[in-house]
Amino acid sequence: MEFMDLVQSRHAFREYDDQPLTSEELQPILLAAEASPVGLGKYSNHQLTVIQDPKTLEQIKNIYQAPTLIVVSSPDPGQLEFIDAGIIVHNMELAAENEGLAANYNMACLASLPQAVIPAGMTPCFALTLGHTKEKLTPRDIDIKRIPVNWIKEG
Repeated sequence: MEFMDLVQSRHAFREYDDQPLTSEELQPILLAAEASPVGLGKYSNHQLTVIQDPKTLEQIKNIYQAPTLIVVSSPDPGQLEFIDAGIIVHNMELAAENEGLAANYNMACLASLPQAVIPAGMTPCFALTLGHTKEKLTPRDIDIKRIPVNWIKEG
């Protein structure tokens, strides 16, 4: 998909098919996470947890029955790590939708994550729900003035 078509098409999916994602389907999404910029290049400050176990997913609230959840965690996160986690999730979301998969940013689920799924010493910062969908992404018109722009120009 062309980049601007993808940007104008993306939206928060809240309905997923039951079919789990395969390892092959997850590869471009995980590659997008690895390609994300992180503050000061400290990639070791982040960890991804891919949750696909149905019994574990049933315990997690606000994931819309998604068959896959990816959690980005950091040890003792500060503002920089939360920003990094958001960027990582954003890259994964765009990659998922570029592959024709449904995705949704998610922080509402973090409080209900079973402690056992998060690696020791890590704090969950952001998550992404993923799955298949029958819905097609369609570019929509975007009002160029939705967000006010303050221009500061010479002279």
